[in-house]
Amino acid sequence: MTAPIWLQEEPWLQRWLEWFTHRLDTGRTQAITRRVKKSTIPELYQFGEDSAYRWQLLERLASEYGIFDIVYDKKIARHQERYENAQFRFRPDSEDLLREWLNRPRTDPVIEAWKLAIGQHADCFADQGVALLNTRPCAEGLTPAELVAGFAAIADHLHRTLTLREISARCFRGDSKFLDHRQDLLQKLFGERAANIQPRPLLLTAWAPAGFTQLLIVENQDSFLRLVDNPPARNALLYSGGFRASADRLTSKHTRFAFLPGSDANGFEQRWRSGALPVFFWGDLDFSGMGILRALRSTLPQLAAWQPGYAPMVAILEQGGGHAYQQAGKSGQIDPGATGCTYADTILLPILRATNLGVDQESIVIHTP
Repeated sequence: MTAPIWLQEEPWLQRWLEWFTHRLDTGRTQAITRRVKKSTIPELYQFGEDSAYRWQLLERLASEYGIFDIVYDKKIARHQERYENAQFRFRPDSEDLLREWLNRPRTDPVIEAWKLAIGQHADCFADQGVALLNTRPCAEGLTPAELVAGFAAIADHLHRTLTLREISARCFRGDSKFLDHRQDLLQKLFGERAANIQPRPLLLTAWAPAGFTQLLIVENQDSFLRLVDNPPARNALLYSGGFRASADRLTSKHTRFAFLPGSDANGFEQRWRSGALPVFFWGDLDFSGMGILRALRSTLPQLAAWQPGYAPMVAILEQGGGHAYQQAGKSGQIDPGATGCTYADTILLPILRATNLGVDQESIVIHTP
């Protein structure tokens, strides 16, 4: 429905309608209403003008175009005009029509808040904040202005030897994890300067007796400590803590080891860096455990499933034991497919798929000579 010709001829009427579009742009969810008073629409009180004609135009906006519902005041005096103190109630289903008439497209108040905040800090960003506007990260309790100010403050820390979590805590009210998984955004915002952020060291606990010849990575803490007390012959032990040890930086210079008493730390560091150390993994016999195995092999391609640990777990499944995935809160686990380890792909994964059950490694005690 096109705008009536007379709308262009009545600037006062356009101003009346624009008041309602302004309220729409503020994101109001309650009904938008306005009463006819001298302070709200003085043009109806300029009696040297054709007030009756002007009121007729307003009524037509309600009756013919459905822009408003008009509720008249039943308590007005006889000498008052009928329209005095009448309430105009905007009809939400007419918003698109009104915006088309006034050339006022919809605006998102949240996006507008982001644009305003970014405009105040644009010089801090290599891309003028474009990536920030496109991403608009959120955090409970923080407004767009506070979030943009936090990102802008990052620039003051890029010349220091700080990790991502240290910077995050300094810029986002002590929240050290807010910037996790946002490295790509930082790269766009700060360009080459983002490379100054120090990689966070991967800290792993190890036990390495003198003369060890192979390394066993253990998924869970209890099983790791049990093996430290009763270790397999000539094995060094590394506690992975679930997926922590599967990070890409596992074999980088940023990996740090905390050694338990009785360890040959220097010997371990030398063998670890050599790349020739035989490595095995033992964890839960479930799809998640196999996923860890697969992930570890992406950085340690020589790694294989540790048969002395998994064989008794397979026997439990063959004898009808094991727990349902739903019982252990593992219903979200996904079959990793092939791991690249022959033992895992031909023995472990097939029995997991056949039984749809799992066995946690804490159920097994390894008896070593």
